[in-house]
Amino acid sequence: MTKLLIWEPNEQIAWKIQDVLKQEAYEIQLMDEADAVPAMCEDNQPLLVMLDASMRWSVCRPILDACRKQNLPLLFLTSDKRASAHAHLEALYAGPCQVATLPVQAKALRNKLTELCGCADHTCKLRVDEEERVVMLDGRRVELTAQEMALLQALLEKPDTPVSREQLLRKAWGYQSIGETRTVDVHVQRLRKKLGCETIETVYKCGYRLRLA
Repeated sequence: MTKLLIWEPNEQIAWKIQDVLKQEAYEIQLMDEADAVPAMCEDNQPLLVMLDASMRWSVCRPILDACRKQNLPLLFLTSDKRASAHAHLEALYAGPCQVATLPVQAKALRNKLTELCGCADHTCKLRVDEEERVVMLDGRRVELTAQEMALLQALLEKPDTPVSREQLLRKAWGYQSIGETRTVDVHVQRLRKKLGCETIETVYKCGYRLRLA
């Protein structure tokens, strides 16, 4: 069962969410401390996080930092319906992310959580600490260079999905004009040596796919 951690200061909204999801396969827990996230990963149970974006930045930031270090799938809640506001929230978080509009729409909420569940199933296998350039893979500590970390982060944006070499050059190296892509192949080989050959799969005539399933 997937555990759903909810940071929602409005009790009525929190109760509504619990009511909407009462028939779903989630273990719901209301949270108020960001430092509880790492402890929640110790039992290797899949995790999803739901966060009300209207909370003060001083409250949201440590939660986002804790989620980012564990690469947890995150669902933002917001009453702002503007596409630009949703895009801003998605830009705040580099991991798997969705945005849902308040008041809660049952079907939309379920669909977004279901989509994120595919990421949650893998979060306890691969954990990333970008600042320390360290990856925990199935409990094994793996140290990466800055460029290897950037490449892994680019692949993590779309786990189990083919990503072209050109896209990886833009994401991990910041190239605007695409030229020689051999550098991607070289760094992928280095990552494979550290993470295991089965972790990054070559996709014929496309690029690479990070396999977490």
